[in-house]
Amino acid sequence: MDFLGLITLTILQDSLKLIIEAGGPALDFWKLPDADPKTMELLGRGETVGVFQFESQGMQDNLRKLKPEGINDLIAMNALYRPGPMENIPVYIHRKHGREKVSYPHKLVENISTSPTASSFIRSR
Repeated sequence: MDFLGLITLTILQDSLKLIIEAGGPALDFWKLPDADPKTMELLGRGETVGVFQFESQGMQDNLRKLKPEGINDLIAMNALYRPGPMENIPVYIHRKHGREKVSYPHKLVENISTSPTASSFIRSR
């Protein structure tokens, strides 16, 4: 089993070579946009079969509720979708969409809390 997706990375690299050999454009994965609207729309519909760490039914359901707008939403969802932090997924989604008021454990935390996390703190044990 390819847990790290190394086979997938090799397939992508080989595919890029084939595209160039066929006269197609040279693509640079590092220069792809972080928030491509069509990609985010696809993910927001939960169409993630074959997408590493995003293809389970539960993740698809949460992506449909989240409607990701960029890479930060995907990073947050990936961090939250684990035992323990998973209970905070609804909080993250509601705060992101303005349906829940953000509260802080202390006023000093307000200065370090930024929009990419929708003021949700994630702690791993």
